Amino acid sequence: MPTRLRQAVIAARDLDAVVAALHDSLDLGEPFNDPAVAMFGLRNAVFAIGDTFLEVVSPTTEDASAARLLNRRGGDCGYMVMFQVPDFEAARARAHEQSIREVFDVDLDDMSEIHLHPADIGGAIVAISTPTP
Repeated sequence: MPTRLRQAVIAARDLDAVVAALHDSLDLGEPFNDPAVAMFGLRNAVFAIGDTFLEVVSPTTEDASAARLLNRRGGDCGYMVMFQVPDFEAARARAHEQSIREVFDVDLDDMSEIHLHPADIGGAIVAISTPTP
């Protein structure tokens, strides 16, 4: 499988309003709310669009990275893009070769993923992952 966009993430001050607008204007199904994002100081809603996902996150704490980004950008904005890669370790090595810092990493039975520092990328957080299967 080639590298592909797996998920795009929007940061919003008012999660419920943005979710309602996306749901209605794009005729999306009901979103999934993942309680695990609380560890990042967030609440979220994730829409499935085929085998790709659109996520909206909203900060629950002022020190959350999404809160800081919303303050810097002056409002709702792009937050993260997540790419699924065929060779996780090779992609990680390429990031290290470019001196791109990791801000989060997880290695579970069914998923390996890292988030790359947005200052090193020049914009949003970029995540690379490989789900198994």
